[in-house]
Amino acid sequence: MTFKEYIETEKEKFGEMNKSEKLAYFKEYYLKACIAVLVILAFLVWFLIDMGKSMKAPVVTGGVLNIHISSEGSTFLREDYMKSLGLDDKKDKIEFASYILLDKSQPQSYTVFQAELAAGQYNYLITDKAGMEYIARSECAADMNEVLDKEMKGKLSSKMIYAESGEGGKIIAAAIDITDTAFSREYMTSSDKVYFVLTGLIDDYDAGIDVLKYILNKK
Repeated sequence: MTFKEYIETEKEKFGEMNKSEKLAYFKEYYLKACIAVLVILAFLVWFLIDMGKSMKAPVVTGGVLNIHISSEGSTFLREDYMKSLGLDDKKDKIEFASYILLDKSQPQSYTVFQAELAAGQYNYLITDKAGMEYIARSECAADMNEVLDKEMKGKLSSKMIYAESGEGGKIIAAAIDITDTAFSREYMTSSDKVYFVLTGLIDDYDAGIDVLKYILNKK
């Protein structure tokens, strides 16, 4: 029987049935198939939307290294920051790693993080002294004296933290000390100093600098 003949046969069957018989017939032979089709369609729609979002370049990518941030702090740097930019999280995305740990007992943690830095994965990182120095030694910290504008350098000159970049002994302003900010007091649960670092393998530092301004402006 061809598909056309099948359709004609089904139409004849339905034509001979009353309303209740049609409903019972549909439930018995077609309901499960219709539900399966709807589930598949819903999955495909979700998959296509998710793929579309994942293919978009993030507005900014950041992370917290070696220290702890509260869930409210993560929200502040993701959802709240997205709203402050006037963007829609259905169309745009912010990538944020809320806890990156460099553990000496697990050398692979350094290997993975080094690979992420080398790939230019982060616009910024919030970290402790050890993390800041590691990023600087890896030559992945931007020199704040070179990337900040004159006004920001004037405001933050006393907060600049210097560290050695690479193995050649070059000293750079590798971080901004944000320990005494309202952001750190409210959201950082560590007793360590808190530093803000711009990673040095991303040519455009504007995205990370904008996050720094957002953090500093928190009341």
